[in-house]
Amino acid sequence: MALFKRRAKAPPEPQNTGGVLSYQLANQQHIGTRERQEDSFGLVNPFDVTAIRRDGLLAVVADGMGGMEDGAAVSEAAVEMCREAFAELDRGGDIPAQLRSAVREIDRRLYARFAGRGGTTLVLVLIYEERLYWLSVGDSGLYLRRGDGLFRLNREQNTRTRLYLRELFEEEKTDRERADSDPDGARLTEFLASGELGEIDGNLLPLALRDGDVILMCSDGVSGAVDEERLCELLREAPPEACRLIEKEILLQNNPSRDNFTSVIIKCGF
Repeated sequence: MALFKRRAKAPPEPQNTGGVLSYQLANQQHIGTRERQEDSFGLVNPFDVTAIRRDGLLAVVADGMGGMEDGAAVSEAAVEMCREAFAELDRGGDIPAQLRSAVREIDRRLYARFAGRGGTTLVLVLIYEERLYWLSVGDSGLYLRRGDGLFRLNREQNTRTRLYLRELFEEEKTDRERADSDPDGARLTEFLASGELGEIDGNLLPLALRDGDVILMCSDGVSGAVDEERLCELLREAPPEACRLIEKEILLQNNPSRDNFTSVIIKCGF
């Protein structure tokens, strides 16, 4: 049985169209059936065309870890620290290296402030000069819809992913169900505020964006509730409508243990 499935071929190597893209953004957030909202998100320059041309567009989603005392406070602080890092970024330097360095510093600052009483995932997107830079920690989702295909750009940093890799490289006969059935599969292997952040997922080279590209950033309350085929369909709509439909799709499931869920959608176009 295949461990990893693709909905479509990998996106072809982007070509520079020479045009200047504009961006349409929308977001949604719902508490689910939880007692409090522990997801946080932030946008910088979402509607300021001049600022986007000069400094870029930043979007962040952070999912505070449920069951920890300060999950909500940690996710809020992580978003604010990402805003600070964006303001200090040297656009003429190595942007991916700067983002990774900033996130490691954010992890240290969060640990110093909260002393292990909370943690959060992170998905960060920076669009600068029509190019996408991204990184993630934890299991929140980052997707690119291009053409008729939906591609998950990041991978979940949890025990299940480690088990998948073990099936591929260490087991004589691979068996995805063996990994999927592990009761500890959803446990995060990386998160912010740990004070000892290991792997950061992200791109080392920027991805040139195209007319019609759609970026979805979401907490696992979305990615764990709506399958990729359905997400691909919903992302055909304009961002405000896509956000509304994603929320409706999750609420119709009537899950009594529904997690907080948050989406940020960015559509690129000329």
